[in-house]
Amino acid sequence: MNLTMDQIMNIALIVLIIVVAISQGVSTALDFYVKKMTEEGKKVPTQVITAKEASDALYSEANKLLDLTGAEKKAWAVDQLQKQKPNLTTEVAKGMIQKSYDDAHAETPAPEDSEKATQQIGFLDNGDDSNAKDA
Repeated sequence: MNLTMDQIMNIALIVLIIVVAISQGVSTALDFYVKKMTEEGKKVPTQVITAKEASDALYSEANKLLDLTGAEKKAWAVDQLQKQKPNLTTEVAKGMIQKSYDDAHAETPAPEDSEKATQQIGFLDNGDDSNAKDA
């Protein structure tokens, strides 16, 4: 079965249209479901975020958005975490933010000194091959 490039593109376009249509249908159904549940006064299920996920997200947000010192960023993240998860004590929230900080810094490699990583290029004078290496 030999397919031309036009046939492949048409098949890909049809698949894309089907995926978009299904996604739109699911979105519409969920919107209808949520609207119906709220009109009936029933509680709509929401995503449950663990305290670990919240602390990681808050630390990341603090690093990207705030122009503060490290301690101020951590304090802001602890306050936000306690607002999201009121059952956490201050000590637990501080520990979770510190863990997120440690994890983030463990994932990013320390920058190496660029001069140590590079070698100098040497030039030979005419007839000077004392630094030449045999292959």
